Amino acid sequence: MSKINKYIIISLAVSLFGELYFYPVESGLKFSAGVIIFNLCVLMMEDMSEVVIAILCGLGVFMTRNIFGILLLHHDIIETLVLNFPSLLYYLIYGVLLKITKLKKYKNSIVNTIFILALTDSLSNIIEAVMRNSINIHIVRIIIFVGFIRGSITYLSYLTYNKQKLFILNSEHQKRYTELNLLISNIQAEMFYLKKSMKDIEKVMSKSYSLYETYKNNEYLREKTLDIAREVHEIKKDHYRVLKGFEALINNFENEDAMTLSNIFTIIRDNTSRYIKESNKEIGISFHFQNDFAVVAHYNIFVMLNNLIINSIDDCENSAFIEISEKEDEDNIYFEVTDTGKGIEEDILPYIFNPGFTTKYDDITGKSSTGIGLSHVKNIIDDLGGNIEVKSEINVGTTFILKIPKNSLNGG
Repeated sequence: MSKINKYIIISLAVSLFGELYFYPVESGLKFSAGVIIFNLCVLMMEDMSEVVIAILCGLGVFMTRNIFGILLLHHDIIETLVLNFPSLLYYLIYGVLLKITKLKKYKNSIVNTIFILALTDSLSNIIEAVMRNSINIHIVRIIIFVGFIRGSITYLSYLTYNKQKLFILNSEHQKRYTELNLLISNIQAEMFYLKKSMKDIEKVMSKSYSLYETYKNNEYLREKTLDIAREVHEIKKDHYRVLKGFEALINNFENEDAMTLSNIFTIIRDNTSRYIKESNKEIGISFHFQNDFAVVAHYNIFVMLNNLIINSIDDCENSAFIEISEKEDEDNIYFEVTDTGKGIEEDILPYIFNPGFTTKYDDITGKSSTGIGLSHVKNIIDDLGGNIEVKSEINVGTTFILKIPKNSLNGG
């Protein structure tokens, strides 16, 4: 929104709220709610001049009160203009005083801000009262009291606005932080297969070179096998560059700082809640931990728990429940993911960690899932020096138990 539009909206708002007023004493002096709106706008709008706002608001209030008085109440034009002119000067003086006292510089101090607002409000009202020839010690006391009240209401409103603004910013930050962590954890999961591909490429290149050695006396086969070795070597270099790029990215994030288990659970809970909602299921889920500790390689936890939880959600119907818990002993951390889903058949259990093995098929297309989720988990567990155990009973549920050495998670 442009500055001009902001100025127009502010002046309109102050003009309308300026018609919400009361007379504390028998005089022409009005105390309106428009001043509170004016103060709030000055505090909130860093890039806008308080003097310009005061001029526009003063003109707006002056014109609004004249229109109401002349057109609606049928007051005399000259009398109405004379009656409302001090209100215009009130806002002009108010804006100049706010500029002189440098309100924006002290707005983070509750005492200074309320004092400046009350002082500015009081001085402006006293000058207006002098112009209306309705000044006495009693009116001055009322003016100071009202100035303090309006200043306090203004600052409390400003604090509420800032708190709400901070809440929104924190919510957006948390959302982006969650998405970033999930993205990095997914990249890390795919790195296991890039590393596996590197080993397969090494084997192919070795076999190709072996063929070259075997048939190097045959000019045709020698050139063919050498070409294959060269092409495989180029593929290996490309894979290596991609893998090193991913590893540098992961290391940058992981070395930046560790993440507490409570934060990990919070992020996973947020992601899981969205997934459950998108699945149109009503599934309860809870997270519990014995101790909150810092995890250096936290993306490993994301990959493992996300895969296990999503599998549980897919295996559960409405009214089911999923529980994620953490326990520990002297040397190991244990994560358990328990659901009250359909369960896994006993004869299938030995194969669930095999890459590509799946029992999931799309109801519409009939296409099977990739079957790499649990193999991801198994790869990570092996890499961390731990192990995974699964217990399942048909129509009762399934429990996955991850056992991980402490020094694999905390970098010790």
